[in-house]
Amino acid sequence: MKFLKGKRLLAAAAPIALAFGLTACGGKDTGEMRYMTDFKAEDYVLLGEYKGIEVAVESPEVSDDYLESALSYMMMEAAEYVPVTERSVENGDRVIIDFEGKQDGVAFAGGTASGYELTIGSGQFIAGFEDGVIGMEIGETKDLDLKFPDPYEPNPDLSGAPVVFTVTLHEISEPEVPELTDEYVAGLGLTDCSTVSEYKDYVRERLFEQRQANFEVERENAAVEVLESSSSFEEPPEGMVNRIYDILLSNAEAYAGMYQTEVGDYVAGVYGGAAEDYQDTLREQAQIITRRYIMLAAVADKEDITVTDEELEENITGENVDREALKESLLVQKAAGFLGENAVVSGT
Repeated sequence: MKFLKGKRLLAAAAPIALAFGLTACGGKDTGEMRYMTDFKAEDYVLLGEYKGIEVAVESPEVSDDYLESALSYMMMEAAEYVPVTERSVENGDRVIIDFEGKQDGVAFAGGTASGYELTIGSGQFIAGFEDGVIGMEIGETKDLDLKFPDPYEPNPDLSGAPVVFTVTLHEISEPEVPELTDEYVAGLGLTDCSTVSEYKDYVRERLFEQRQANFEVERENAAVEVLESSSSFEEPPEGMVNRIYDILLSNAEAYAGMYQTEVGDYVAGVYGGAAEDYQDTLREQAQIITRRYIMLAAVADKEDITVTDEELEENITGENVDREALKESLLVQKAAGFLGENAVVSGT
């Protein structure tokens, strides 16, 4: 489930705070309200129309062109690469290279590798790198004068920075793409699928299943976005915002450690904003998520959507699970699903 940018939610909440005039439900300190069971969702949101929301989502149907494109990709993925020694690198080749990236003559973190396997045209590197390798001969070393995109989320310090990559080419291989024939299909060992025609039907069904799953998620997200834009919000309970903030901060610290980067840089890469303002960024995200939860909880209340004990138990993994937090997460997921199922899709 994706979350919207904070600007629209915060802008929608501003006027309603004055209209409701709620300092705390029943005089209770909002700092004590950590879970949605501690307050009434309807006291913090004025819902827009949530049934029959009109959304524009691409149809999950698989066209012939889409099928043929997918088949071409699958055959390319099944290709075997054979060594090439008598020509230079071409688009689509797989190469083995060494490279070292430097900024102002100094090697930067993550910019050096030896024996690296790269498929030309895959887009793994910044713009200009793979194009620069095209035309190289085995044993050749070449300097590539490039510039990082701005912004560059994996490492904000390199955003827009001019750099030089020194690349040495060791090997070139080209793809031998198999032909899609009845013999090839029979060799795949698929049940009730031994001809090209049957294989195309099989692939079409699998593609439809994937697109249908994506369609349902996109329909749900679109419906939630529309409802957010038409709803008005009171300032959310401080206790719940603090709880969500603590979770976001803990996750950010864990991922920053995993990627060996600073917490601020990680947060800036994920959510935007300045690295030094990462706490403010996470606080804003916590408010967004809290409002989202409250809005969906209000929908759940109106539609008598609940989470059973059985559903809760089925989703508990491991020990020390915050059962209350898990239950509210399952509840808002079900409410979001309700919005999607009741949306009217115009298609694109």
